[in-house]
Amino acid sequence: MGEQDTSIKTTRQVRDRLRTLAGERNTTMNDLLAELVSRELTEAEKQQRVQQAMEEVRHATGVTVSDDARARALLQRLGQEHHAA
Repeated sequence: MGEQDTSIKTTRQVRDRLRTLAGERNTTMNDLLAELVSRELTEAEKQQRVQQAMEEVRHATGVTVSDDARARALLQRLGQEHHAA
């Protein structure tokens, strides 16, 4: 059984822009939304990537990255820079 459709309330301006963007890409508004939201990470996914990065650093260098806020922030920034590249 397929997924059931639902509605999202938004402004006309947002709806019209979404329609225009979807038309320019020769896709549906639903498919465009799905593509856009799949690019963004949730906070839980970001934290998971931070944990993975910390483990990769430990494995590659033998250095255990501390679990304090500064170390986490650094790894998150590095991940964001990598994601933007």
